[in-house]
Amino acid sequence: MKNFLNLKIIIAIVIDFILSGAAINISNYIRLSFFEVIKVETISACLLLPVVFIFLGIYKRPWKYFSIDDLWSLVKACLLANILIFLAIFIFNRLENIPRLVTILNLFILVFVTGSTRIIYRTIFEKFAFLSSSDKTRIPTLLIGSGDNADFFIRATERTDSIYNVIGILDLDHNKTKELLIRGVSVLGSVKDLDKIIDKLQFNKKNPQKIIITSNSLNAKDMSNVMKTVDAKGMTIGRAQSPNQLIEGSNINSQVKDISIEDLLGRRQNKLEHSKMKSFLKNQTVLITGAGGSIGSELARTIISLGLKKLILLDISENSIFNLANELKKQVQQKKTILVCCNLRNGDELEKVFIKYKPSIVYHAAALKHVFICEENPTEAIRTNIFGTYSLANLSEKYQVKCFVLISTDKAVNPSSVMGATKKFAESIIQSKDRFSKSATRFITVRFGNVLGSQGSVVPLFKKQISDGGPVTVTHKDVTRFFMTINEAVALVLNATLEQYQASAGLRGCVSVLNMGASIKIDILAKQMIKLAGFVPNKQIKIVYTGLTKGEKLHESLYSKAEQKVEIGEKGFFLVKSKLSNRKDLIKKLDSLKNSYNYSNTSIKSHLLKLIK
Repeated sequence: MKNFLNLKIIIAIVIDFILSGAAINISNYIRLSFFEVIKVETISACLLLPVVFIFLGIYKRPWKYFSIDDLWSLVKACLLANILIFLAIFIFNRLENIPRLVTILNLFILVFVTGSTRIIYRTIFEKFAFLSSSDKTRIPTLLIGSGDNADFFIRATERTDSIYNVIGILDLDHNKTKELLIRGVSVLGSVKDLDKIIDKLQFNKKNPQKIIITSNSLNAKDMSNVMKTVDAKGMTIGRAQSPNQLIEGSNINSQVKDISIEDLLGRRQNKLEHSKMKSFLKNQTVLITGAGGSIGSELARTIISLGLKKLILLDISENSIFNLANELKKQVQQKKTILVCCNLRNGDELEKVFIKYKPSIVYHAAALKHVFICEENPTEAIRTNIFGTYSLANLSEKYQVKCFVLISTDKAVNPSSVMGATKKFAESIIQSKDRFSKSATRFITVRFGNVLGSQGSVVPLFKKQISDGGPVTVTHKDVTRFFMTINEAVALVLNATLEQYQASAGLRGCVSVLNMGASIKIDILAKQMIKLAGFVPNKQIKIVYTGLTKGEKLHESLYSKAEQKVEIGEKGFFLVKSKLSNRKDLIKKLDSLKNSYNYSNTSIKSHLLKLIK
């Protein structure tokens, strides 16, 4: 194989050797209108062009994959070669009998003859490969998405190494009726008509076996319908890499991936504005509470490389921050990371952290977050989620922290659980401080939906249950939740930090909420995860409905009717305004909560819910 590749390179060098000599003589002919072989010039051209091409790696680019990027590299190589050719001729004979126009003509002809040779080869190769390949040995495939990625994918399949035979395309536009052609492949209709289109193809003895998604814009509803159809028809499904990830000339088979849990969100993922955030965090000392948790640890992984002065990892669990610190050693020097094992309730120890390390930015991710645990232990939830937050916020204000960021949850909206109520109370504390405090510290609140794959979420639970052979437990057939990826969660925290820090006075005290699209039925999520694992729901893996747990809601909301939604442009999130308690009212409520510690769990919850109304 190696010898064959070397032979191909030698042949390419020989061809370029001949083409270079021909180019300079053709240039001379065009200028003088008569043909005469110019010996010195021809020798210079023949020798120098292949040398330059070798030096610049032109022969490392296979002709059968010749692309626009390759053409641009070829142009630059021809320019350099042309300069060297005429420099050599100048040194030899001072360009005697060579019209100056030839120096320019030769460049254009060089690019034309070398480029066209490669383009012709690629065209012939693709057509031959396409004609010689047997459709019977390739998988009949439907594409969902009629954009640039579909065009690229089809081109890539026109090679013998492709296992896919694209027989049709489905567009995302439900109103589009006109049939189009993309590289000879028909757009058969809308994705909403997938079931009917497959039936029609099967009737015509064109049996599609695989669906490949080539668009990043498939919404959650359409994705769900596609998954149902795939399951009903006994087909398989995959996703092609996005256009910016696709590599010209690479094997298209390896660029088709399995559908991931993230794909089930059916929307574009929100990204972090790294450059702006890097400027904001440069030389800052950042404190992350709950650093060992899902959000805290991912936040640490993201920001550690953004030019921080110090990163303080604070958690009540020594093992979690120890493991995280060991992981972060691979990214940065160990001296940048400080480990602090501390309980938020211990105000004195917490204050020592502020005195010793002087954090300038605080990300507060620590909390008791499991609904059932908080229901059974309301006092503990209040002490951690409310008073722990209050203490941390006061210390941030006292020691002039630049900004304080509270990580909250959509369970704080119209809360029915202790966990949700404590987070709502914590939101009120931070919002009020931001609105009414005269300190320079900015107090920022971000509100999450459910984070895919976070500790205690349904996704890792379902994965574990599926791997154990089932059953998969769902609380209620109709229960819905908003979902976001862990990367989106971190992006929201950091983008909101930057946006809110720079916000006008009128937007102080607002909550930042990610645009998460439509909520997703947990029942559908469970079924889709079972399918992705290669099983049939309720046949190979059972789904059992256990009933809503204590404090759990059927549906979550991103904001309440009492709150005002504020759009802020294409930021990936929006703001929520609400009526806020002043400092005196908050202190009264906090004192009232302390007095309820001796109540029964039911009475404590009832009292808490009254205080947040």
